[in-house]
Amino acid sequence: MSRPRPESVDFVLGGYGEVVARMVPLAAAGSGWVNLRPVIEPEHQPEPPGPLAIFGGSPHKVPTATWVPGRPLEDGSPGPSSVGLQHSTGPRVARRLAEVGLPLPEGWKVTQDHPRRGLVAKVPAGPPDTAMVDWLARAATVVCAVPVTGRWAADVHAGRA
Repeated sequence: MSRPRPESVDFVLGGYGEVVARMVPLAAAGSGWVNLRPVIEPEHQPEPPGPLAIFGGSPHKVPTATWVPGRPLEDGSPGPSSVGLQHSTGPRVARRLAEVGLPLPEGWKVTQDHPRRGLVAKVPAGPPDTAMVDWLARAATVVCAVPVTGRWAADVHAGRA
């Protein structure tokens, strides 16, 4: 059985309403995920990683930000969500983002900050909101290794991650 194709939602920085509206039912179900990625002009697309890329740095010149809703806890309440940021900018990206005025929001807890696997944080339980999507998009903009357009795509995946 094949997995359904993700629904794609186009947006711009600051225009997160439609993306958040698609996240709300995923959060209520405790399943699915959303990937956010900047739209890059064709002339700025990085070369695909070569066969020796597994021995070098991260191949994620164009970052992907991901949100995964928390699974319901035993008492039925929502568990914490997770956010992630794949990037190619090296170690300790959370600290570097804070240094440029983009610290992790209050209550977020870093669970991984690795140069190849990316940044992962737990987000307190609660409905998704525009502030969370805004932080993810702005963080991805900071770490993008090629020029960004200000346009974005969100791939909304229903079902289990």
